[in-house]
Amino acid sequence: MLKRMSTNALLNMKSPSSGGSSYPKLGEILVNLSTKEGMVERKLKLVGDPIGFLEYTDKVYVPGQKGKTQRVPFPDADINKGFTRIGHEDPNQCPWKAAGYIPTMKFAQNVLEQQADGTWVPKILKAGKSIFLEFAKWQSGRINDLEDLDEDEVEGFITHLGTRRSMMVRVKAIPTGKEPPQSVEYSVSVGSKEIKVTDEMVEALKAAGEPKPEVIEEERKNYNADRAQDPTMPEWEDFFTYGYDLKKIFKFQPIKVDAATAELRDEFETSYVVKSPVAEQPKPVATKNEDDDDDDDIEPVVVATKAKAKKPVVVEEDDSDDSESNDDWM
Repeated sequence: MLKRMSTNALLNMKSPSSGGSSYPKLGEILVNLSTKEGMVERKLKLVGDPIGFLEYTDKVYVPGQKGKTQRVPFPDADINKGFTRIGHEDPNQCPWKAAGYIPTMKFAQNVLEQQADGTWVPKILKAGKSIFLEFAKWQSGRINDLEDLDEDEVEGFITHLGTRRSMMVRVKAIPTGKEPPQSVEYSVSVGSKEIKVTDEMVEALKAAGEPKPEVIEEERKNYNADRAQDPTMPEWEDFFTYGYDLKKIFKFQPIKVDAATAELRDEFETSYVVKSPVAEQPKPVATKNEDDDDDDDIEPVVVATKAKAKKPVVVEEDDSDDSESNDDWM
């Protein structure tokens, strides 16, 4: 509805920038494991279970050179300045996989991070298998310990780090001085004492994100159906749904197009050809005939489109610089 703007209204109006979206940038809510300034340690209380997804970097394998990779700009690099792209849940519908980009398995989980003053702040832990597998190993070990407990000891025995009654975890990121992906070494340790999640901590999580009752009910229904097949899953808690909306933040990123490139979407999602860097070309070993006009010919590297169905190669890469991740969720 159009509104009349008086002199007073004009003088006191808020600019779009100050009255715009209140969503934080992703870099502000991720647990910071960057080692640019040395070793870091984060004290965390996990919430629920993580989600997993494939994240693609702008690297492809060079045909005919086993294990050798080279950077190839994403086809929408001029529009989306992000360093990575999140793949489709169905590999057969993923344009990044079809184009030959190399995926990395990533995980994200809501957490509470303890600050220097002892308070707890909602964050997201985004990392690779090196960290999250350690959580899973600890939980598996605790489940196995149940077999050695007396009946009266089983009740209340903590087997999962993401429940309201659980321990704190410490995640350390240590620079190694090596080249990526070996530039950072991670260590995970679990506290021996239970950390009580206070009502204040729960309210902080709810402030970050609390689904509607019908969404929680649907999550509970799906969770219990999965739990019937997976005994490692703890009893459901609504607490699991509090925090940032991970499925929205880390959703599939299709190839972006603008008005000038909209008609090229189909071409982007099928194939394109890039040239190998000139620096990688071997130097000539013989003098060419002056009449030969092929001096500038460079063998193109063709990014594969539809490869035969096979198990995708997933690599584990350096997690030290995720601060520039996608902010499209806002």
